[in-house]
Amino acid sequence: MKTLSLTINEQTKAGGSLLSFLKTLDFVTVRETEDNSLSGKQAASECNAVPLEFFIKELHRKVDNHFTAGK
Repeated sequence: MKTLSLTINEQTKAGGSLLSFLKTLDFVTVRETEDNSLSGKQAASECNAVPLEFFIKELHRKVDNHFTAGK
């Protein structure tokens, strides 16, 4: 399952309609926050984000392993 974070302005007609529609879908979970938005650190924590440097090193490691495994 992929977790995404969206910001919808429910004060607009289209935003309110979209939010209402999303809440009806059984495969969507809507979580409302008290303060209207998550800080970057909170959002990153909720989706298990990793630092960019770690991601790039891990990506290079996996690519290297993939192409050297067959040799």
